[in-house]
Amino acid sequence: MSEKKKIAVIDDDEVFQLIIKKQIEMKNIECDILNFYNGQEAIDFFKKLETEGANGNAPDLVMLDVNMPVKDGWGFLEDYAHISKDIKSKISLYMVTSSVIQSDIDRAGDNQDIVGFVSKPLTNEKLEEIFS
Repeated sequence: MSEKKKIAVIDDDEVFQLIIKKQIEMKNIECDILNFYNGQEAIDFFKKLETEGANGNAPDLVMLDVNMPVKDGWGFLEDYAHISKDIKSKISLYMVTSSVIQSDIDRAGDNQDIVGFVSKPLTNEKLEEIFS
């Protein structure tokens, strides 16, 4: 039996967090969802995994917003670049954001840790692409 997938949603928008959860439930996707409301909370989680040697607890998928308080998506990515490859190797990181600024899209495309850039709203079709 395969292990349940883990998904980290890094977004300060509680409504978006709830919508993602409902969409995943409606698709009958078996997973555990980790919710972080800013980049600092998320990077603290990854640093703790690294410190504890708990690579197996890393999420399989990360959905990252750009615009958040405390530490935005770009600040998260700067710190995430220093997280061990052992942890990052199993993670697919998607930037999921309402930003349609071309410089954000280009910057995401240039970042080796980002697998894809998805614009909100996150439709069922876009969600299926991320999970495929």
